[in-house]
Amino acid sequence: MTTLMPIGVFAHATRLSVRALRNYDRIGLLVPARIDPGTGYRRYSLEQFARAGLIRRLRELEVPLAEIAEILDAGDPDEVKAAIKRHHDRVAARAAELAAISEGLDSVLAEPTRWLHVYERVRAPQPIARLSIRTPLSGLAELIGPAYARLFAALDAQGVAPSGPPGTRYLTEDPDELTVELFVPVDGRVRDDGEIGSAELPGGLLVATIHEGGYEAVETAYRSLGRWIAERDRVPAGPAEELYLVAPGPPVAPEAYRTEIAWPVTS
Repeated sequence: MTTLMPIGVFAHATRLSVRALRNYDRIGLLVPARIDPGTGYRRYSLEQFARAGLIRRLRELEVPLAEIAEILDAGDPDEVKAAIKRHHDRVAARAAELAAISEGLDSVLAEPTRWLHVYERVRAPQPIARLSIRTPLSGLAELIGPAYARLFAALDAQGVAPSGPPGTRYLTEDPDELTVELFVPVDGRVRDDGEIGSAELPGGLLVATIHEGGYEAVETAYRSLGRWIAERDRVPAGPAEELYLVAPGPPVAPEAYRTEIAWPVTS
């Protein structure tokens, strides 16, 4: 007879949380040996210890769940090695990014009073085509390019031409789960296709500054706006915006990027 144990016992035995086990069940990564049809209680078998232990070790190495599933389901050792190497390469790339951030800290600490020129402008309401993405801040750079490509492709398919530079609005502030609205001003009507839709960019008073170059030091622009708003007793009246006057793209060198960072305010 197969020995089955409740989820709490299995969680303690494998050093995985009950919450994690429920999530692994939901995504099919570690499905209970039996679920009671009357109570919904999950029960696990001794044979599942090995799979649970491997999942825990891979999560300790910060391997994404999708790749853990790929590793566990791979029948060929070469496929397992290839999946692990992809994770190794990603970790190495992240380490290089962290090293670059560390090198930039000296300039940040040595130059805390560098402020950009800040100005006010009034914007009339504008019709826009829009697309929203949800992502941690750390994953935004990877997603934003393909998302804009989908947005512009949809406009081209509908025969709608942009009437101004593209931009983004940060609709939420939590860096672990951002909701970012990508938009393009348009003159024509945009047909909602389930992902791309039409909206109106609110009019009103904006406080803005110009950031030039890549985005490693964009915090200076945001700090400059925050200081200006505080000194003049303005009140933020909407999400922060970035307008890509000279947008990133294959023909454009990062030092040539030109971005207006703006914040809607009231007096």
